[in-house]
Amino acid sequence: MNLRKLAYIIVGIGIVSIIGLTACTSRNKTVSFEKEDVVAQDSAIQEIIYKDLDSALLLIDSLENRHLLPEHKANYYRGQIHYKLGQELTAELYYKRALTSNNLLEERPALYYFVSDQLSTILTVKGDQDGAVKTATEAYSVVQKDTTQIGHYWSAILLHDIGYSQMQLGYYQEAKKNFTLAWNTLKQLANSDPTFDNLYTWSRITYNIIDAYTSTEQFKEAEQWIPQAEEAISLMSASPDCPAATAEEYTAGLNTHKALVYVKTGRSKDAHQAYQRFIGTNYSKTSAGLIEHSEYLELAEQWEELAKLTPKVDSVVQSWEIPLSLYYLKSYLSPYLKAYIKSGHKEQALEMAERIVNSVDSIYTYERQHNAAELAIMYETQEKEKQIAEQQTMLKSQRSLAVFIGILLALISFIIITLLRLRNAKQLAEKNQELEQKNKQLTQANARAEESSRMKTDFIQQISHEIRTPLNVLSGFTQILTAPNAELTDEERKDINERITQNTNRITELVNKMLELSDMHSKSVIERCDQVTTVQIAAQAVESSDIQKAKHISFNIEFDDSVDKIIHTNSYSASRALALLLNNAAKFTKEGSAELRITIDKQAKMVVYAVSDTGIGIPPHEAEHIFEEFFQLDNYYEGTGIGLTVARSIVRRLGGDIYLDTSYQGGARFVMTLPDEE
Repeated sequence: MNLRKLAYIIVGIGIVSIIGLTACTSRNKTVSFEKEDVVAQDSAIQEIIYKDLDSALLLIDSLENRHLLPEHKANYYRGQIHYKLGQELTAELYYKRALTSNNLLEERPALYYFVSDQLSTILTVKGDQDGAVKTATEAYSVVQKDTTQIGHYWSAILLHDIGYSQMQLGYYQEAKKNFTLAWNTLKQLANSDPTFDNLYTWSRITYNIIDAYTSTEQFKEAEQWIPQAEEAISLMSASPDCPAATAEEYTAGLNTHKALVYVKTGRSKDAHQAYQRFIGTNYSKTSAGLIEHSEYLELAEQWEELAKLTPKVDSVVQSWEIPLSLYYLKSYLSPYLKAYIKSGHKEQALEMAERIVNSVDSIYTYERQHNAAELAIMYETQEKEKQIAEQQTMLKSQRSLAVFIGILLALISFIIITLLRLRNAKQLAEKNQELEQKNKQLTQANARAEESSRMKTDFIQQISHEIRTPLNVLSGFTQILTAPNAELTDEERKDINERITQNTNRITELVNKMLELSDMHSKSVIERCDQVTTVQIAAQAVESSDIQKAKHISFNIEFDDSVDKIIHTNSYSASRALALLLNNAAKFTKEGSAELRITIDKQAKMVVYAVSDTGIGIPPHEAEHIFEEFFQLDNYYEGTGIGLTVARSIVRRLGGDIYLDTSYQGGARFVMTLPDEE
């Protein structure tokens, strides 16, 4: 076959390719949804959602399977339904899927803003403040370009979302600026267009701003926002379209926040009056009102009243069927346990501790499933982006090739074929190399995921064991005390009461560690509001630790009089971190001695606490590994594997650090530094 015949054949193939590409392009353009169909479809789905959520889910699945509903809209509706069902983690997954492309923004910008707001709220409640700020900021950067009234409306809401998360992260000045701008924008909208929706949004955002300040214990700043909240809520309540229940809910809720702010700012009489106004409303008897009531009693430290209210609140929360999670443990079960312990209700405290133990495995299973689903979304999104990029590259290459062949193939067909082969070979080699690199990264990621899963499983088992041990002791002694024919001497009763107190404190310590672990990744700086001496910090740490109670250890403290000076720090957090180091020394020293030495590093302007022991020691190559969460160097020793992790997190947020002194050979020596600021 000569070159002319070969050229004719290739030209014919090029023409067929051009026709085929044109047909494919036309076929792709026919896959669309008319605007009228979309509006009618939204109305029909929303009507079913209001009537029956389960039926709405079935309808959405059916429409998507028949290609009558685009994937991004289906995920939006699923997220909305699961949020209404109280399944926030599932709603989070579907909202993230809805935002993986720009389809929602291009089709319905208001829905895009709404989903971003909902997702930011879910992440805030979940404790992922960085994720909440990122989501709200991305949407805010888009809505700023929208100069319509809807654009101003959503920009204010998203600014509020950003400010709320910034408050939780400790960025108070930035949050204040965003709160003020959001509030002023909503006030202007409400004054220019006083519809109930605008008045309601203005009131809700103002209420949330006060809540952000009280939840971060910024009570003086919260007090400054009370007049703004009263202004917004009074105007909303006066609206003829405002339901009476809504007006009462916001007025009563504001009174709980007033009472809390006044209690914390020393205005006891005003606090009592605001509290009485709240409990005198019908809203205080509702489910939401009971939750606000319990939150107020907890922050106001009225433990006896909270213990009395706890059964009602617990019944309400259980009726909501909230999935078990660390958030559920921290927000509900832990305050119940604390209320019972603080008010001296030991039997109820024991029952609540057992519930916490029984919830641990379920929490781990549920969050593992959620994390797996979220990981699947990430892989699915990456795969779709990869497919789209490959399709675009392929179409572009085919079009260019077809045009090029149609114009020049008669003269240089053989040269083009050779160049194409060389180019394809080079691309194939590059893609193979890229694929090998991605496979290597995926293998490493899987290994890290398996290691993380194994460490978390060990942690859950260890926590369960750590809590069940004191529970068995408490259960046994409780049976003895409550036995009808029990005859005990005063000395025996005293011993039993001491053991019950010791094991109750042990459970409380474990719960505190779990809560500290949930806050461990926070980047917020701990406020250094105390003036305390370096020796007082050490004394508090020794008193709250197990080091002096350990009979198998000889312990002493060494310091010169020159180091006993006042520093500016957080007394509780500093002594807590040092106590964790002392507990670590006591645990890993079977027999021997331990020492706490206090010095001043004048050059670095740091107070140095060195905790040394004669225990099993730590290899130098593990100096950083031991600070990872759930890591245990020796699994035969009891413990949760989080003490050193929590201690370092606390100290770094105080401006210092904790590290292992690898030069010490007699056992292990941990060094803790704190800023030397008077």
